Amino acid sequence: MKRVRWGVLGAGGIADRRTLPVIGEVDHSDLIAVMDIRDPEKLGLKYGVEATDSLESVLARDDIDAVYVAGPVHVHAEHAIAAAKAGKHVLCEKPLARTVAEARSIVDACVVADVLLREAYMLRHHGAHREMKGLIKDGVIGEIVFAQIHWAFLYPRMDGAWRQVWELGGGGSLADVGCHSFDLLEMLVGRIRRVAAVTGTLVQDYEVDDLATVLIEFESGAQGTITTSFCLSGNVMPASLGLYGTRGCILATDTLTQGTGGDVELVAEPDGQRRTVRYTEVNMYARQVESFANDVMAGARTKPEDADDHLRIMRMLEGSYLSSRSGSFVDV
Repeated sequence: MKRVRWGVLGAGGIADRRTLPVIGEVDHSDLIAVMDIRDPEKLGLKYGVEATDSLESVLARDDIDAVYVAGPVHVHAEHAIAAAKAGKHVLCEKPLARTVAEARSIVDACVVADVLLREAYMLRHHGAHREMKGLIKDGVIGEIVFAQIHWAFLYPRMDGAWRQVWELGGGGSLADVGCHSFDLLEMLVGRIRRVAAVTGTLVQDYEVDDLATVLIEFESGAQGTITTSFCLSGNVMPASLGLYGTRGCILATDTLTQGTGGDVELVAEPDGQRRTVRYTEVNMYARQVESFANDVMAGARTKPEDADDHLRIMRMLEGSYLSSRSGSFVDV
């Protein structure tokens, strides 16, 4: 395979804003068709490809190798499993599903079909986070003993907002951006062993959590916290990521966004001076598509032994909500 030809399932929202514009610009990738139930004709004209509201018509095409599953979380399993059965590789938006059981059904379908499954955690590709990973690997801040993420924005009640309904989104602020936070901390610090959480709906008039705080213990013994909010603005609680080690710390602000920028500062021994960390800004969504396409062309496929990696974030989310109800730590 010399190129990966894409279909997009659920082509509005984030797909239209961020991912669709880069698929045709990335090496070895072509956008072939899009599916959306709201306004497919408009999207088809915008991107110059076939557009439809039919899932089956996209998956039946022989000139599509991979699909980007970008609809609401409650349709992820339906779309991803159907794509796998049609022999298409699957890049699925986060979180993978509403529950661990639902996520497992997706993984199992991709294993049986011998196709590649990846989740769309684009923050792994942010230039700042890649630079931070390099500093950690080089031992600049020593052994990490504590990490924290704060991520807040206002999300008032809106008609038709699926993220505000348990049955449609599988949770609220924690499910929506906590999944990114878990993934990013595992990339930077290491595997998470157990979680404990408090979740609540303090301000907004809907059923899912608008505020959540998670206490984390990593397998290394390091500790961490994640706070997510739909009831505080970014001005009140700026998005931030902090990594604290035995020889220094790395502090990032405004990198937990859909953009390419943000500020990163390093404080490290021997002088303990605060300095700005320079990094190359990249389009995370383009890098994500490129990485997936390269893996497909290299012959990567989802194997039974990959299941645990694909289910880890769902275990952390489900475990956090369970902890919030039980008041106990939950192993993940």
